[in-house]
Amino acid sequence: MALSFLLLFLAVVVVALIANMAAVSSGPDVAKRFLEVTPDYTADGLRTWVSAYPVQAHRYVYPILFPLDLLFLAALAGLFAIASIATAHALHWDGDWVWILAILPVLYAAGDLIENAWLARLLLSPSAVTDRSVTIAQTLTKFKFAAVAVAALQLLLLLLWGGWQILVHALR
Repeated sequence: MALSFLLLFLAVVVVALIANMAAVSSGPDVAKRFLEVTPDYTADGLRTWVSAYPVQAHRYVYPILFPLDLLFLAALAGLFAIASIATAHALHWDGDWVWILAILPVLYAAGDLIENAWLARLLLSPSAVTDRSVTIAQTLTKFKFAAVAVAALQLLLLLLWGGWQILVHALR
């Protein structure tokens, strides 16, 4: 389990670094990854950007969203799931139920994957950019952020509980 955790952690770091380098080399707007990070863009603004910069829009999709962000979300979700389950096992939780701790990381991964597919559709087809489609994209981004925050919080709480258990045991 420790090796899996270490490999997933390294994958998260390496993929994030590679994605950042690829984004920077694709232009300033792609480098900011404005669609995934700050969902405060408008349909008119996005449509104008996609029409004016089709090469950058394409580079945002390939390789940033696919495959790099896909690899990142898989590694991060796997990291949260494996670490949560390993911590629960270390705390001697019932082995039949620890799989539940993978639900939140999987929910994050699913949300990020759907967001990526939706953004790719918008970036590759300016005619698909409408007020409604942008609102959906922004909602998916907010959901992704909420899901990853809750998955991280789950792991943090498990680690704090484990630390508390160690402290209580040491003070006996």
